[in-house]
Amino acid sequence: MPRSEPSDDSITPDRKREALAAALAGESLARSEQLRAFLTFVCEMEIAGRAGELTEYLIGVKALGRAADFSPTEDSSVRTRAYELRQRLQKFYAAEGADAVVRIELPKGSYTPRFSEVRAASTEPFVAPVVEAVGDRAVVVSSPLGEAVAVPVGRDPAFWRGILIGAAAMAAAATFFIAKLQPTAADPAVVAAWAPFLAKDSEVIVSVASPLHLLVTPYLGNVPENTPSYPAPSELYPLFSRYRSLPKGGKLEMLPVQKAVPLGTVESVTKVLSTLQLLHAQTRMLPESSSPLSALRRRSVVLFGSPWYSQSAGVLLEKTAFTTKWDEESKQVGIFGQGRREGSRYVPGRGPHGEYQEVFGLVSVLPNDHSAEGDRSIVVFSGLTSVGTHGAATFFTSAGDLRKLQERFVKDGYATWPRSFQVVVRCRASSDAQLLSYSYETHEVLAR
Repeated sequence: MPRSEPSDDSITPDRKREALAAALAGESLARSEQLRAFLTFVCEMEIAGRAGELTEYLIGVKALGRAADFSPTEDSSVRTRAYELRQRLQKFYAAEGADAVVRIELPKGSYTPRFSEVRAASTEPFVAPVVEAVGDRAVVVSSPLGEAVAVPVGRDPAFWRGILIGAAAMAAAATFFIAKLQPTAADPAVVAAWAPFLAKDSEVIVSVASPLHLLVTPYLGNVPENTPSYPAPSELYPLFSRYRSLPKGGKLEMLPVQKAVPLGTVESVTKVLSTLQLLHAQTRMLPESSSPLSALRRRSVVLFGSPWYSQSAGVLLEKTAFTTKWDEESKQVGIFGQGRREGSRYVPGRGPHGEYQEVFGLVSVLPNDHSAEGDRSIVVFSGLTSVGTHGAATFFTSAGDLRKLQERFVKDGYATWPRSFQVVVRCRASSDAQLLSYSYETHEVLAR
């Protein structure tokens, strides 16, 4: 039974709501609608004096939108979200919320938030040492360092007072920096999942593919040799003018480029680089155009790309259980099963105006067949859009999700992580194509 830890009684409801608003406004929770809803619900229940009513079932139904027949014993989503929320809050107060006076914690094993006030280490004013001469010695009667200290009087007492004050300041500074420099330990589930990429190599290659785009601009200038350019159709002029001012009499032209990386992919790369840094791995990031598979021999590799625009991803996912490809029936790109998974299909859901509301991401951990030793690994993060890629990378860098995946492997009969596997991740997208939330959909073990 989850235990409840009381909040500081001196913190008023208004200050608690201010702390809640600050946490919700932070980047740590900005991309997860479910975690924001979870935190808001449990905090408002605590503020209303109803923390004792909080249960896993109530949170699942009221905060996470589960159906009335939701069963916590069969669905671990509340426990998973609680773990993620706990991690996000710690991340928030370690960085952007470091100056917050009132903080929110979600104690381990509890769904009741705890509001606490961060106080200075000492509220007493700083008192300089008082030095008195006693015989042939000078005795420090009071000192910020603690007990009285006897020192020779061969120098002016002000000299020794300065030494003691300086020593106190240095001790305080050393304590602060030592605490800051303590390394953060990676979660065992993260270590286990990423071990194949770190066991043989000190450096991991991060290869980023990008779809082909048409650059629309009135400032085309000199076009590289053998690169086509086209006049923009008239329909693009009003659309362009929404975002950029067009010089009077300016003409729009279009140029094919393959250097623009979608925002969701950028966020995916950031998450993976942060995880690899936590694991003390060195990384080298390259565009796919300069890092084809033939150049990745004897390497551990992370690839961001989908077969519909990445040649490397197309080769790697050609015979796997899942791949992304064009669907003639729905006239859009989807994730489809192959081989024993033939017939499985995951196609995006669209809103009333044609915008993507639900997409899918794909994590593919594969042996690097281009490694001479055959013992290196490649992980491919793919998606129907960059939102799917973002969801896939977020899943595979989340300790909570990796722990649950490891439990699924154990149920499948695997004592350790399989050599090769895939995971399909369901993702919810905002109207401006940002990742709102994600969840595990299915997985397939490819090789032990």
